[in-house]
Amino acid sequence: MQLPKEFEERMKNIIPNYDKFLEENEKENIKGIKVNTNKISTRDFIKIFPYKIEQIPYTCDSFYLKENVKLGNHPYHHAGLFYSQDPGASAPINGVNIKDDYRVLDLCAAPGGKSIQVASKLKNGFLISNEINSKRAQILYSNIERMGLTNVIVTNDTPESFRNAINGYFDLVIVDAPCSGEGMFRKNWEAINEWSLENVELCSKRQKEILECVAHLPKTNGYILYSTCTYEKCENEDIVEWFTKNYNYEVVDLKNLDNYTVNGLKPIEKAKRFYPHISLGEGQFMCLMQNRNIEKEYISIKKQNDLGKENTKIVNDFMENLTIKLDLKIQNNKVFAPLNVIPDNIHIISSGVQVGEIKGNYLLPNHYLFKAYGNYFKNKCNLKLNDKRVLKYLKGEEIIADVPNGWGVLMVDGYPIGGYKANNGKLKNHYPKGLRNVC
Repeated sequence: MQLPKEFEERMKNIIPNYDKFLEENEKENIKGIKVNTNKISTRDFIKIFPYKIEQIPYTCDSFYLKENVKLGNHPYHHAGLFYSQDPGASAPINGVNIKDDYRVLDLCAAPGGKSIQVASKLKNGFLISNEINSKRAQILYSNIERMGLTNVIVTNDTPESFRNAINGYFDLVIVDAPCSGEGMFRKNWEAINEWSLENVELCSKRQKEILECVAHLPKTNGYILYSTCTYEKCENEDIVEWFTKNYNYEVVDLKNLDNYTVNGLKPIEKAKRFYPHISLGEGQFMCLMQNRNIEKEYISIKKQNDLGKENTKIVNDFMENLTIKLDLKIQNNKVFAPLNVIPDNIHIISSGVQVGEIKGNYLLPNHYLFKAYGNYFKNKCNLKLNDKRVLKYLKGEEIIADVPNGWGVLMVDGYPIGGYKANNGKLKNHYPKGLRNVC
């Protein structure tokens, strides 16, 4: 791997055992997966997953993938049982003690790995998962939907919008900041060609702008988790030093990572650096900062619209297909099982689970409903992994099965994949076209 000369000159004095770092970067990158513990326990996942895996030592639910296989078309992937995530990228969240009632904002969330990690830790709390880029925000939404997460609001807005709408509200704000991407050189060779000192400086400037916007979002003694996938001191320690001096934040310890990371560069030694030649995974920087300001809580809440008389019967008739009762609201004919807190003046893609859309005199169910509440459908078609009908369904084809007429959920080994509408043994496929296997 031919690295930029300017990069090498800068990194020789930053990265320990630089020759070993270069050797490691000639090897194939290490792949990992995170188990979706909202769907399946880690123990049960190990029993059914067909490929060789090895637990990542600083996590309880993430694994190194020990076989060179593509998982995107696998039925368990479609069922949302796991998320493909670089082992290094999983480290920052595992270094934070996230309590189950936390209010969390993941500001730069796409494609969603850290959000999925956080959501699995929140039993009574919730997460706002945001992405500023509209195309990447749709990818984020798709991954949250695939996981069937019910405690997440997906948004597509700017850091500046959050600064204007919220103050002193979150227990934790995650800023996985856009950066020069040096830690991804092995994984993404295009990043090498795109690297320049000018881009490093631009990234550093943008990182400061983002942190300025989020400085007052955490509550008193709340936290900001700042992370990047670059080795640059000016995008990492220098940013943290500038921020803590100007906004009364204190750098605090990250937990459980001491044996797998290197301490940050002076004077930010409580930060952690993750190197591919020291631990398996790509490069990461991470730092946890605690708010020492006295903040007054403020958030503007968006009004949620009740279903209304004419829609209530339509929705209730459909919900007879499920055994669970949900508090439903409506927005522009789209029906949601929303979270109680929806920030006003923030562009929202999904508030909790989208149940469906009113189409004249009926409700057309949304894929998210099947992913989040599939186990509550009265009608289920449960197929084994090796059943050829599973792959036919994932290609968007109609399948045959002996099930009652009406709406139901197709499952593989007991885990929901998507919806169908049955008529005399024929299951009309309702798996979204954009998610289907093409081969």
